[in-house]
Amino acid sequence: QRWVSDDFNSPSEAECFQFMDEACLEGGVNLIDTAEQYPIPSGRTSREGDSELLIGKWMRERNVPREKMVIATKITGGRNVTPQNIRKDCDGSLKRLGTE
Repeated sequence: QRWVSDDFNSPSEAECFQFMDEACLEGGVNLIDTAEQYPIPSGRTSREGDSELLIGKWMRERNVPREKMVIATKITGGRNVTPQNIRKDCDGSLKRLGTE
């Protein structure tokens, strides 16, 4: 959840790409877990949803077929959990991930 966050020691985009290359392309991992609110903390240079954007960019740049990866994402809880917001948040995640 710290990928590309404003945290002082969060991994950069290049480091995240390298990690996914090693884990997914070389190591056979096929599940990526993320959330609409990641990175935590977000702030001046990072926004909620940037982790999903990063994963989508990695999949496009590496030509990773969507059917080869399982992507689990989550929505923000609390009062946000209504049928209308669930659909809106899922659509936003799909758009950021560049899939479906």
